[in-house]
Amino acid sequence: METRNFYILIASVIVGMVIFWLFLFAVVELDADLFQDPNSITIQGEGVNREVTISISQLKSDKYEQYIDKTFHIMNSFETEYDVIYSGVSLWSILVAEDLIDQDSSELTFQFWARDLYHSPKPLNLSIAEDNSGMVIIAYEEDGAPLFGEGPLRSVIDQSVIPDGEYSSQYSVQMLSKIIINLK
Repeated sequence: METRNFYILIASVIVGMVIFWLFLFAVVELDADLFQDPNSITIQGEGVNREVTISISQLKSDKYEQYIDKTFHIMNSFETEYDVIYSGVSLWSILVAEDLIDQDSSELTFQFWARDLYHSPKPLNLSIAEDNSGMVIIAYEEDGAPLFGEGPLRSVIDQSVIPDGEYSSQYSVQMLSKIIINLK
């Protein structure tokens, strides 16, 4: 074997080992659920009385409060404002219909997590979702089309209910996979 081919073989083995260990790190240390069904969402945390996983078809059912073609006012960190039309289901209606909350919403926070482990920058008070049910949704359509390109589900919060100094685009998590509800 030529020296050049030997070096290529060694480099390939090293790259393969690095990829394997990064994958293992993501699964074990970061708690990434790489095998979760992308067409479902899990609600979990110390603030709920049980973990529940809901599929897109269940989200679209009459069990939950639906918002079809609702305009949301979004602002990003550059303070650019724009309106987007989404269809989805109210986060609060999911929590109520599934009977997941046993305590006052002002004692709880929620945070959105994506399949790639991106998450909203900090937890928000759950009373925002309760008091503004139609302004905090889990969207499955944008402008009447399914959200396939950026994941089948995403969180959407209207800028009007976001705390001062925060931007609603930070809480618009694409490829949404779970919502974590915890005690304050």
